[in-house]
Amino acid sequence: MVRKKKLKNPIVCIVAMNQNRVIGDGNDLLWHLPGDLKRLKRITMGTPLIMGRKTWDSIGKPLPGRASIVLTKSQSWKAKGAIVANSFESAITKANSWIEINKKVGDEATQNKIFLFGGAQIYEIGLNYCDTIEMTKVNFNAVSGPKFPKLKKNDWKKTKLQNFEATTDSPAFSYWHYSRII
Repeated sequence: MVRKKKLKNPIVCIVAMNQNRVIGDGNDLLWHLPGDLKRLKRITMGTPLIMGRKTWDSIGKPLPGRASIVLTKSQSWKAKGAIVANSFESAITKANSWIEINKKVGDEATQNKIFLFGGAQIYEIGLNYCDTIEMTKVNFNAVSGPKFPKLKKNDWKKTKLQNFEATTDSPAFSYWHYSRII
């Protein structure tokens, strides 16, 4: 594995996936979990989010209190509220600039971290830059769709944070924290 160079701000991966590593259907999430979006908001508030164009399209707007940095190959793509980047390195540079600017204007909510926000291609490109993964594992029957990259078990220490039983409205799921073993 090619490891990243020293980063100005750490990059954290945040993902929800099922037991087959499926993260969605290419347009949307496959499940609705009570409290998961509130947790996502709490964890990512005050940070730049690096996402692909399809993830942007599925959300349809910038998320309040965060920068939406959209990585796309298109040189002409634009969307209101999106910060466009055409390479992963450019996305990191723009994320670092956003943090620096928000810190200078005194935004106390700004965190010194960048989040990989999806989809599958963004995770594939950026996972080697991450030392931390915040993961929601969902017990949901789906085998096809965009997938999170396979992790090498020996590279990560995983800790289960919380477990939730299935209800009539949602599948069983759990929160996990992964730390890279260096």
